[in-house]
Amino acid sequence: MSTTSTPPLSGAAGALWRNTVRFFRNRASLMSAFIMPGLFMGAFLIVFGHAASQTGLDYALFLLPAAMFQAAMFSAAASSMAFAVDAESGILARLRSMPTSALAIVLGRLGTDLIRTVASLATVSVLALVCGAKPHSFGALALAFLVAAAISEILSMFFGGISLRAKHPVSASGVIQSLEVLVLMLSTAFIPVGTLPHWLQPIVRHQPFSPCVDTMRNILTGKPLGSTGWEALAWLAIGLCIGAIWVTRSLRRSK
Repeated sequence: MSTTSTPPLSGAAGALWRNTVRFFRNRASLMSAFIMPGLFMGAFLIVFGHAASQTGLDYALFLLPAAMFQAAMFSAAASSMAFAVDAESGILARLRSMPTSALAIVLGRLGTDLIRTVASLATVSVLALVCGAKPHSFGALALAFLVAAAISEILSMFFGGISLRAKHPVSASGVIQSLEVLVLMLSTAFIPVGTLPHWLQPIVRHQPFSPCVDTMRNILTGKPLGSTGWEALAWLAIGLCIGAIWVTRSLRRSK
């Protein structure tokens, strides 16, 4: 007797509901989504805001794309950990033993990530506006919002692929969460690249996170995207391709 496969959209809806309920029941996830990006932003405003204002820099606006990227990054890291926990606990294997496609599992996971990211981005955007950030236009803010949401989905695939390919997914996901913060600190997110030593500037300017942050910053300030936008697109395309391949192969292997 053959088993009828569940339609991908129906399976994705079930996975979306399960993942979203888990998210809202997890206090640590709620804190990292709604509190941590705002805390980072507030801390940098307190420490560097006055000095930056003396140079005429709208530091609240300068920080907004960094906070947006950080919100996207935290969401992707949480997605990676959720994938890892499901892998080590055997939930993914059980799901794959049922008439549920790998696509449904991925879509359900990305749907929950999008809900979390939108809520987190809205929080940091409101905070930045309250702190005096003045984007070029509302359309620019909306476009940067959409770019950050897309970045979050791509990072979720990439980080999820890394954790699922690892021998110990939960440990790998924990390492990802530590390294991503370090890489973000060594980017153009929080201070202008021109303030860094000359030998370090090319490294910081072209590491994967910097073009993404700078692209959103150019959008928010109304500047042309230039080569920075293409560089960000290239990094994101690479991450999406690698992540998609690793996630789908890992899910097929777990069947």
